[in-house]
Amino acid sequence: MACPSAEPTVTTTKAEAEVRAVLEEWAAATRQDRRDEILKNHSANLVIFDVLPPMKYEDAESYRRSWEEWQPDTQGEAFFNLENLTITAGSDVAFAHSFISCGGTLPDGGTFQDLVRATFCLRKVDGSWLVEHQHVSKPYEHS
Repeated sequence: MACPSAEPTVTTTKAEAEVRAVLEEWAAATRQDRRDEILKNHSANLVIFDVLPPMKYEDAESYRRSWEEWQPDTQGEAFFNLENLTITAGSDVAFAHSFISCGGTLPDGGTFQDLVRATFCLRKVDGSWLVEHQHVSKPYEHS
């Protein structure tokens, strides 16, 4: 008699695959500095909690306007990778969380690298998934 497998069966729903595609597209646009595409799947009235001040944005346009203040110029493509992306999706609402590994080479040849955590809440509107809430944070480090 064969023993049942101890390995869990992992299935991905169509909704989860669609959400993954939206988030991977966002990461690629960010990595490649395609600024006109970064927020294309974000709701205009979303709320973003970000790791940098002012830390809260109440719409996509205010977040977009802030990029020049903190977005580093890099030589070539930066890296901006979703790691351990986990998605739970229903028919019209989804949430996801991951780590984001990011960094690159600055114009002076110096490099930077960081690891942050991210949570996304999405809603399906007129057949398309839109990010309604995005939260990026980094653990507080005692000095």
